[in-house]
Amino acid sequence: MPTSQNTQIVLNERPKKGPITDITFKSKSVDLAEPKDGEVVLRVDYASVDPTMRGWIDEARSYLPPVQVGAVMRASGLGTVIASKAEGFKVGDLVIGLLNWQEYYVGPTENLRIVKTPEGGRDIDHLGLFGMTGMTAYVGLFEIGQLKDGDHVVISAAAGAVGLTATQIAIAHPNCKVTAIAGSKEKLDYLKRLGAHNVLNYKDADFKEQFQKVGLIDVYFDNVGGKILDMALAQLRPYARIIACGSISQYNATKPDPIYNYANVISMKATIRGFIVMDHAKSFTEGAAYLADLVKKGKMKAHYHVVEGLDSCVQALREMFEGNNLGKTVVKVSREASKDCKL
Repeated sequence: MPTSQNTQIVLNERPKKGPITDITFKSKSVDLAEPKDGEVVLRVDYASVDPTMRGWIDEARSYLPPVQVGAVMRASGLGTVIASKAEGFKVGDLVIGLLNWQEYYVGPTENLRIVKTPEGGRDIDHLGLFGMTGMTAYVGLFEIGQLKDGDHVVISAAAGAVGLTATQIAIAHPNCKVTAIAGSKEKLDYLKRLGAHNVLNYKDADFKEQFQKVGLIDVYFDNVGGKILDMALAQLRPYARIIACGSISQYNATKPDPIYNYANVISMKATIRGFIVMDHAKSFTEGAAYLADLVKKGKMKAHYHVVEGLDSCVQALREMFEGNNLGKTVVKVSREASKDCKL
């Protein structure tokens, strides 16, 4: 193996309410272990940065147990096999799984998957468009939101990883009107070029008035929670569907925003449903084929916000909550990735 050390980013202490701080995480170096029977060593090429990570480091009950203090930060990643004692895995294979924020993964293969990048494709799409990001948008709109021809679809955080994919799916769906919400002129211009019918900046002083003018909503893809969710509840069409995907405006909040318009869910006979994409794995093959077809037709573009170096992971997570990313955020961990990973 090329090195005897493995740098990791571990949870140093649980954050109190509010944003993570300089002491939430710390970096440490450990000896790089040799693989045991049934194990592999992966060079981590790219590590994912996602809003849900903020919830993983709290002690609150959730769909996954919290990351323990002292443990390597949980994260999806894309890596290359550099040593193997596991059947079916050979040196050079490209692998996706929970590789965490570290330079190398050493461990079993039960939750790892070898991936093949099609001709003309990009390896990084396994973390984005054809990974959990794309599947979340696909499952959210079709299985949770029951998207129909002619729906008015409103998407918050529309320039984020999931939001950008969901926006393009809705634009491509027959006769749908799409209202995309983001927080900068750059993002709104990009969403407009993609074909969104209405683009709204939630930072504008008259955002509430702009939002009211877009009309009644059939499907609301909620990535932010809080005040924008409450505004959407006030404009539901009968039998509207609210896709509860994320709540990024609330993850760092010291005090949650109140919801005043909940009664509209009842009077408009609406459905609001949360989901965890991993529960819908049976739909991933179909979803990947659907998204690949949109790419082929020129109706889907994957956009990545790439930062370099393992030590950039924490800052990338911070900046995500400040709205600094356009598209899916990934950290290029390995210098070797530029040789092997098509970006």
